[in-house]
Parts: sequence; C-alpha cells; structure tokens
Amino acid sequence: MGVTWIFGRAGKAVLALAVLGWAVLGGAAAQSEIPPAINNGWEWPVVNDGKAWKVFKARWEASDEAGYAAFVQGLGRSTCSSLEACLKSDANPYRSDKDPTLRGDCADMAYILRAYYAWKNGLPFSFQNAMRAADRSGDDIRYSRAGNIVSGRRAIRNSVRNAHAFLQSIGGEVSTAMFRTHPETGGGRSFDDFYPVEISREAVRPGVIAYDIYGHVGIVYEVLEDGRVLVIASHPDQSVTRSTYGPNFMRSKPALGAGLKAWRPISVEGAETNADGSLRGGRLRPAANNELPHYSLEQYIGNTPHPSGVWHYGEFRYNDRTYKYYDYVRRKLAAPGFSYAPVEELRFGLQTICSAVKARKIAVDKAMTSRIYLKPHPRRLPRNIYGTYGAWEEYSTPSRDARLKVSFIELRRDMQALVRDLENGAPGVHYNGDDLAGDLADAFEEEKNACTITYWRSDKTRMRLNLAHVMERLFDLSFNPYQCPERRWGARGAELETCTDDTIKAQWYNALRFLRYQAERSYDVRMDFSLDELKSPMIASAEAGGLGVEAPADADIRGYIARLGGSDVLADNAPSRIVTPVAYSEPAPSAVYFPAWHARFNQTRPR
Repeated sequence: MGVTWIFGRAGKAVLALAVLGWAVLGGAAAQSEIPPAINNGWEWPVVNDGKAWKVFKARWEASDEAGYAAFVQGLGRSTCSSLEACLKSDANPYRSDKDPTLRGDCADMAYILRAYYAWKNGLPFSFQNAMRAADRSGDDIRYSRAGNIVSGRRAIRNSVRNAHAFLQSIGGEVSTAMFRTHPETGGGRSFDDFYPVEISREAVRPGVIAYDIYGHVGIVYEVLEDGRVLVIASHPDQSVTRSTYGPNFMRSKPALGAGLKAWRPISVEGAETNADGSLRGGRLRPAANNELPHYSLEQYIGNTPHPSGVWHYGEFRYNDRTYKYYDYVRRKLAAPGFSYAPVEELRFGLQTICSAVKARKIAVDKAMTSRIYLKPHPRRLPRNIYGTYGAWEEYSTPSRDARLKVSFIELRRDMQALVRDLENGAPGVHYNGDDLAGDLADAFEEEKNACTITYWRSDKTRMRLNLAHVMERLFDLSFNPYQCPERRWGARGAELETCTDDTIKAQWYNALRFLRYQAERSYDVRMDFSLDELKSPMIASAEAGGLGVEAPADADIRGYIARLGGSDVLADNAPSRIVTPVAYSEPAPSAVYFPAWHARFNQTRPR
C-alpha cells in the first residue's frame, strides 16, 4: 500500500502537452511527451552560449514547451537548494562557466527560469515589468484588493547584446504583483504573461505557475500518479524548497488570479531572417485566451458554475460527487482507479511539513547570524507584517509560519475526513488492515522521530526538537526577528531561561500572541501599532489594535489519532514537554530541507 511513484500514465515520464494550437500555429491541440530525466538520451542543444541573446525561432513550438517542462522537472527532481545552485548544478543541462550568477526569490525564479531557457534556445521572451492596481487605489500592488493590470513590458524579439545583464535585471523588475491579474482583463492594453488552466493532466504540467495571493509563487515540477502537484519555489532568504500544491496556495476570486497558470504563448510576426538565421524586425503577438486550448476559469467558478454567477458558489463535480477544490484537483489529476490511503496520506503530509520546518530553521538561522535579535525592538510593527520591505521582510517569518500552521491544520482535518469517508464506505478511500488507529499512530511516531532539528540558544547551547515538539508549540513560534532564538522556537520553562530578550521584548512577545494564533495571512489590515496600542481582539477591532484571533485552530494531529484509538502507542512515546540541551562534540549537522519523499525520485525515476 502506498503512493505509486511512476511518472506518467504508461510507466514512463509522460506529459500530455498541448501543442500551441492557436491560429498562428495553425492546428488543433496535440500531445507531446515530457522527455526522460536529463542525461537520458535527450538532446539539449545550446543556441546562445555567449553574452548575446539572438532569437532564431519566431515562436515557442510544442517541442520548446516540452523541453522547458523537462528543464523545470529536472531542477525540481534535483537536490539544488538555491536558484544559483540550481542553475550551476548537473540538473541544468545548459550550465556553462560563462553563465551569469542569478539569484532571486519566488517571483524572480519563475521569470528567470523561463528567460534563461529562452536565451539558451534562441527563443523570443517578454515579461510585464510594470503593474498598476486595477481600481487605481494606493494599495501595495503585491496585495491589491482588486488585482492588477499590466502597464509596462520588456521584450526580446530579435536580440540583446548583453543577455547576462538582461537576466540579472529581471529580479529588480518583477514581484508577485505580476501574477495578481484578472484572467480576462488583467492584460490591459498589453497582455498578461499567464493564463489560468483547466484542471487536467494535459494542462497542469511542469513549468506551470502556482500563485498564492498571499505573496508567494511556486513552479510545478511534477504531477504524480496520485494527483499530487509538486512545486519548487525560492524564498527571500534565497533557499529553494519543494512542497505540494494545496490550501497553502489560497484559492481566490478571479480578479486576484490565484491558482495554476501557464505561460502565454508568444510569437514574432513579420520578421525577416538574417544571414546567420536570427530574426530581424517583426512584432510581438501573444495568443488570445480564445486561442488557448487549455484556458479555463474552472479554478475560480468550478466546473459547475452557479446560476447566480457568484464565483464561490460554483461546484467542483467529479464522478457525480461534489468535492472541495483541493480534493477535486487531486482526484481529477490522479490516474484512473486512484484511491486515498489514510496511512500513506499521513506519512506524506508529515514529511512535507517536516521539510517546511527545516526550511524555517534556515530562515531563523539567517536571522540569528545577522544578530538582529540583539538590536532594540522598533517602536512600531511594520505597516503589515506579511508584506513589507527591509530587515523585517528579510528576517521575519510570519508568512512562512502561517503556511506551516495551515499545513498542520489541514492535515489534521484531512485525516478526520478520510477516516469518516472510510467509515461511511465512501468511494475513493481504502485501508488494508485491521487497526487503522494503531497504524496511524505508528506512522506518526515514525515520522515524528525521523524529523528533528537543532537550534542554537542564546548561550550557544543546542536544543533538539522533533516534529511533535514543533506541533505542540506551533502557535508559540515567534515570527518576530527581534526576539531571541528561544522565542523564535517557542521555548518554555528552563529552555527559555537563556533568552537574552529584555522586558520590552518579552512584552512584545506576549502582545503578539493573538497574531501567532492566526493561520490566515491578512495583507489588507493596518498593523503598524506600538506596544501600548496593541489589544486583545476580544475587546478591540483590528483597526483599533486588536490584531489576530482569539484562539488558534485545532492542529493537534497527534491528539486526534489518540482519540481515534491510537492512544496506547502514542502514550508510550509521548514527547517530554521539557526539552533538554543536547551536547555535541561535532559541528552542527548541515540543514536539509527536502521532504523525505523527495529522495524517492532518485530511487524510482526512469534511468
């Protein structure tokens, strides 16, 4: 029993990829195969290898899209841990000592990978480099309430002399604001770089963008046989992680453009050909929505829209049943005959969460290395703790912590729903055993023990935590970079005694507990309050300083399993609430922030 790790319908790496079946290419949609893993017979010719970027192809053909999908898939399957490392690794078949050094966060990575591939393959490239709020408000366009409209664009139709400079400039011109567009009107007088795709294996493929309206972007690198969509993403601390597409990528109204989006095909029309085969002149033409075979508003309005036209009243129907959106995505993308296995779902979920915890450690360690926690606490919070600039954005973790909370909360809810479906005999769920509670408890214990981190306290002693410790203190983890490492990891009792925070910082920690209880990120709330202005949300509105929520949601997976009947196993392995220092004579272990399931690629992918 378990996840089938086969990439494609027929036991090989297959991508049902639509040919760019719009009018310019003249033809109906077809399918193209994802090439095998790199260095497995696939040819990767390099068209541009120096500083110049010459365009030799007037359009992205299906073979180019398939090659880009394989390029992204290779990086995703690898163990590279930063954008720079990914492009310099063996996973990049185009790597060259002459390449520029490219770094960036999530939005930068999405654009840079596409541009890098276009450069190496002599393809045209264009990107929107200026946006305005659709309602012309003064909102931060990364979190605008009405979405954005494209107001500026850069393009390479023929050539640029210095591709290195062009690629390195992208990071300073794009942000997650570029993805926050209405699928029908977001292009304005120009066009939108992306379009929402239908939920199918033909449309959701490596290279597709996964946009979270709360300021994050990932890139799909795999769709598994069980319907899971795997995502690679960079972060402000430059780390690159792997995760899955789910509630951590919030669904939204169409105006905000959330969800799974493909790159819009472009072509250069009317160009002439130079002696070396490169293009001269011509105009850039984007494909219109009605020319795209996989364009769909399904993610927003459902596959059964509501007669009222209200987007969130639409239903997601599959095999004559209505499902929640993320469950629908799994089932729709899964191979025929797929069925949920609760124990394997728990394992996969905990492994994914473990990866997020270890990635958080990297971010917190970076803040500790900067010694920002030794500086005086600012008099006020940023205008919004989730979306800001400067030291707070670089060293704080409120968005990362919120996604971690959502992961725990949703996994606990998913397990309860799967158990309920199993008890009710619902289709699509199976269990081959006679003690589900005991098997879930065993799986939890094994994954908990396999997931450990250590952190340095203020006195340079090290503490070891496992996944259960993190879950228990989930809503005590401080996102505030000005607080000691002990508080960043939710320490209590003796573990907290070495904290260097003064009285003022301790008061800040206490005052921010209601924000720590909150799993949902709220970018449209003013938060620049001073310590004495912060109040409990039970007695004041957010506008008056009552930030956060009164109590946290239930994220106690362990407790649910115990109540289900696995209490004997869990009681025998109950974690101590007192975490004692761990003595090490050797250096601290290197950080690893790949989910345990990621290693299976090296064991099962085609050779």
